[in-house]
Amino acid sequence: MGIFDKIKKEVGKVGDSLDWKKIKVIAGDLHPCDWDFNGGMLTPDPSTGHAECIPLMGEIESLTVETQESVKDMAKTLGLTVAGGVLLGPFGALAGYFAGGDRKQTCVLIKLKETIRAKDGSMRHKQFLAVMDQRIYQQVVALSMM
Repeated sequence: MGIFDKIKKEVGKVGDSLDWKKIKVIAGDLHPCDWDFNGGMLTPDPSTGHAECIPLMGEIESLTVETQESVKDMAKTLGLTVAGGVLLGPFGALAGYFAGGDRKQTCVLIKLKETIRAKDGSMRHKQFLAVMDQRIYQQVVALSMM
């Protein structure tokens, strides 16, 4: 068992404790806030006071990737750095930092099949711009094919 495996074993479920099941809606026809993604359903964070529920399965008209960037997974990196430092000293902390890794965030324009009336009176598809973790993006892509 290598040094990285020992550190990851000691830290346990730090990576699983990350709240990666959030989609941040930044613009569009949905309330701009953090939305929970669970089982193909979007529900706004309870602290917003909104109770809207958006099903995505079979309701996505189109997906357009706007940007994709790599960001440091800070919670996981911090946990691995501390665990590595405690177990193996400064070299373990350095190894833990590099074992933390990066994750990808994707900004996507999602157009739903549901139509709404625009300000000019015409009908258009409901749409929103959202930032999400790569794992959620893959699930949303799968939902768009159903």
